[in-house]
Amino acid sequence: MSSYDLCEELIVEILSWLPTKSLVRFRSVSKSLCACIGSPDFIRLHALRSPNKVMIIHQVYFYGATRSTDMYTLHSGGQLSNDPYVGVTAVEYPFTSNRIVGSCNGVLCLHEYGKGIILWNPSIRRKVTVHDRPLLSDWGGQLHPFGFAFDPIIKDYKIVMTTKCNTKKGLVLRTFVYRMKKDAWHEIASPTRDLLSCRESYQCLFNGTLHWVIKRFFTGSHDDCHSPYILTFNPSSEIFSTIELPEPSWETEEVTIINGSLAVISSKHDDSWIWVRNNATASWSVAFKLKAHEFEGTHRVFQLTANSDLLFNPCGIIVYNPETRERSSLVRLSASSLVGVTGSTRGLLIYPCIESLGLLDTGTSCDQGKRNRKRSRAYWLL
Repeated sequence: MSSYDLCEELIVEILSWLPTKSLVRFRSVSKSLCACIGSPDFIRLHALRSPNKVMIIHQVYFYGATRSTDMYTLHSGGQLSNDPYVGVTAVEYPFTSNRIVGSCNGVLCLHEYGKGIILWNPSIRRKVTVHDRPLLSDWGGQLHPFGFAFDPIIKDYKIVMTTKCNTKKGLVLRTFVYRMKKDAWHEIASPTRDLLSCRESYQCLFNGTLHWVIKRFFTGSHDDCHSPYILTFNPSSEIFSTIELPEPSWETEEVTIINGSLAVISSKHDDSWIWVRNNATASWSVAFKLKAHEFEGTHRVFQLTANSDLLFNPCGIIVYNPETRERSSLVRLSASSLVGVTGSTRGLLIYPCIESLGLLDTGTSCDQGKRNRKRSRAYWLL
């Protein structure tokens, strides 16, 4: 570096606040910049400084097409209330028939039904296919729990999967952990509580630990739920543990993060409560009281910004303030946003993420199927 160049520390400081799109371009400027931006330490620093975003998946139908095309957009939290699609590019979603298992450091873990598991970074559009996965359940292919996290000790991504297997002694649980750097699975001790008849739950990654709400059904009926609780998994120690719910007898569907704390939404009769957990005292307290119908049909709930707004999608996407009880529907992506013609939307999927450089030098580039969408090509969004 010449004497009039900026010092390396200042260059790293400036670059760490830039969006991923700019950083990917800057890698071609020089070998030193390429090495800096691609280093593990810089990728971790950049992820820590990246603002929280929301990914929205839209189902698109072109006129004359026989099947739909999924597209996704990335939004900052404050952007969703006003003009959510201004300056946002809709990109073709490269997967079909999949479930998003979880998100960590801007990398999403997806389970493609009948195909396998994929790690994907939507910001830089790179993916890693997880090979040699353990056999899925012999009882309906159900996985409880199924999670994705980052181990800060060995600095590696991990996937944890518990599956039911048929043996001579009947159904038993087997738990496997995948390490991305080794591209290999290993078996660990399964959770000690009974999971053989539990309901699928989405993961919540809080303070580096995975959390799921576990609901057990002893008779096979979803009306016969016994002693639900929160199951946790530490990706470093690879040990499961449990947290008792504030009201175990109440209906609890969701574990999430509210006001920077672990939270659950519990319902009883016509009322719902958002409980937050104090880590220091291991106690629960009520943050908000709601009407049960306000969250009816909701599968995921996220806090949008620091102003307490919640984002959930019972039908479409709703922005809700639990303090004022004001709610508004997210403006839907219209065809005019992209091609200058009108359209309609419904059935949108949301998931929180951040922009990051994760998987930058790993795996392969996704074929996003980016096509030159002529303004005369009309479509509508479901």
